[in-house]
Parts: sequence; structure tokens; C-alpha cells
Amino acid sequence: MAVIGINYKEPNPETYESVRISYGGLEKEKIFNSGNFIRDWYNLNKWIANEIAGELAEEYHFSNSSSVDHFIHDGANVVSRYLKMKGGKPILEKDYDFMDEGTEFFIPEGEDWTWEQLKEYCKNES
Repeated sequence: MAVIGINYKEPNPETYESVRISYGGLEKEKIFNSGNFIRDWYNLNKWIANEIAGELAEEYHFSNSSSVDHFIHDGANVVSRYLKMKGGKPILEKDYDFMDEGTEFFIPEGEDWTWEQLKEYCKNES
């Protein structure tokens, strides 16, 4: 099982440090620490997608630690969007049902970005 968490000093999301994933019987860890939560979450999911047949091949389940929910509920200025495929094209949608296939991403609160806008932001953000 792999566990994803967010490093910050609760209950202050402005103290955000990084996103981490523990895997390999929780003995291995990869940290994404650009200082930008949206970018780090994007890069975490990109890494997972690239390593699902490699470094993560033995992982049968991915779970979020409570720090993920706490970070969002403590007032992080982000909203969830779900990457889905519609008509063969990747799109970000607000709506998600637990039966849907989709991957959760985050965008700034008050925005309604497309998948392309999120990718461009993560590519250009320093």
C-alpha cells in the first residue's frame, strides 16, 4: 500500500512544505517540495502514472493520509477538479462520483481551469 500525505503545520495551510508518498511497505518515500501545492500534487500524480509499472509495480492500493483532508479543510486556497477522459480527450470536471474513473487534481480557488491550463501552470511555475 502507498500512502500520500501533505507536510504542513496544522492548522495553517500557508505553512505548506511538500507532498509525499510512502510506498514499498512504507519504507520508501518520494517527496515533491517545490513549495507550490498545486504543482507538487500535479508532479506527484505524474510520477505515479510514470512509475505504476516500475517503482510502484508492487503497490496494490493508494490512500491519502488524514493530512490531505486536513490541509484542504484547514482553508487551503484550492478546489478539487477531476481528470477524466471524455470523447478521447482529457478534461477537468468539478463533479465526481466514487464510481467514476478520475484522478483528483487541485486548482486555485475561484478558477475554472482546463486540463491544458493546469499543465501549463505546472510547467511554468517556478
